[in-house]
Amino acid sequence: MSQDILDAAVALAPKVANVASDVALRNIGRESIIRATLLALVSGRPAFFLGSPGINKTGTVQDVARSIDGAVFYDALMPTIVSVEQLLVEQTSIEESTGANGVKSIRTRDTLGRAAEAHILFADEIWKAEPRVLQTLLDLSKGDGVRHEGRMVKTPLLAFVSASNELPDPEGNLGAMWSRMTIRAVVNSLDYSGKKALVSARINRARGTASAPEKLTLEDIEWLREGRPMVEVSNDVVELVLDLYQQLLDEDQTGFDWLWNDDRRFGRVFDVLQASALLDGRTKVGKLDLKALELLLWDTPEQIPTVKAKIAPLTRTPLSDAQEVLDTLMAPDGTVAEVKAGDRNKVVAAITQFEEAAHEIERLSNEAVGDDKTAILALLTQVNEEKQEVVASVLGAKRNK
Repeated sequence: MSQDILDAAVALAPKVANVASDVALRNIGRESIIRATLLALVSGRPAFFLGSPGINKTGTVQDVARSIDGAVFYDALMPTIVSVEQLLVEQTSIEESTGANGVKSIRTRDTLGRAAEAHILFADEIWKAEPRVLQTLLDLSKGDGVRHEGRMVKTPLLAFVSASNELPDPEGNLGAMWSRMTIRAVVNSLDYSGKKALVSARINRARGTASAPEKLTLEDIEWLREGRPMVEVSNDVVELVLDLYQQLLDEDQTGFDWLWNDDRRFGRVFDVLQASALLDGRTKVGKLDLKALELLLWDTPEQIPTVKAKIAPLTRTPLSDAQEVLDTLMAPDGTVAEVKAGDRNKVVAAITQFEEAAHEIERLSNEAVGDDKTAILALLTQVNEEKQEVVASVLGAKRNK
């Protein structure tokens, strides 16, 4: 039975990839938010995004929610939530009853909704939440339900996501909440080429020219969540993560002492690594999944370059190198993108880049074995298909002339 669940979860990987690509096309430059939200959905661990207002944090998470058929999304700007009832209660009714002695009594009855009905909750400006609301957010982030009228009420919440343009005061009383934000990503504003691509994406979306996106279902998410604990984590992977912890501590004991001392986070790291493997269709955590540690091992943004530098040597494989070749080739500000956008003067340069990329990916396929080799060959096919598409578009343009 366990194997059947894992097989069903792994089989969803292509569908997940298509959904992530669709959402990325509509939300330019927000791949980190999409990936982090999917990791939160599958691992059950909260995610936090650090970034200024107006950079599409809420919109991207909401678009992920829209890509899950039947999912309820609720976002709350925490400074405007002044009570637990405002966060949880959809409506309050007044009921009148008469006791056996003829005495009438009146009571109120709350109907829960809002955050209590959400599958994905987005708590914006979380550090500005009222203290009395913060405990409810803490309950929600744990996934255990919420306290209401003296009892714990189970909610359908699948992903707790939060954001702010600042981190909590390290000397304040928000440390418990911050420590539970397992998945963390810094989101920056778009660069020059990103802003150009944003305009095109908005126009296409407004015109309805995009094809109908593929959707996941709530049942798909449950299969992934049930399959996640069955993903294998080898002793070698555990030791790699422990060695990484030790290297960070040796590099900066003061800066990373919190990481070594947080055993709860250490355990949850592997929940997220399992989710990473499953989202990519693997039944075993491997080196490629260690890339997710970039979202898990920092406490301040200044630590991120150190974390990335320590992780980079651990994640290099022929498959990761091949993916990097493809990503560079298809970069939004690259030559191929310019030719696709209509610049025919760079066709020769683009074709040359395709041929060089294909040669390099073919070389890397010879170094790989098993599933990695299959994945690299799929990337090679993608390069050749993209090349044929560019050539066909150029020839078509010449014929039209």
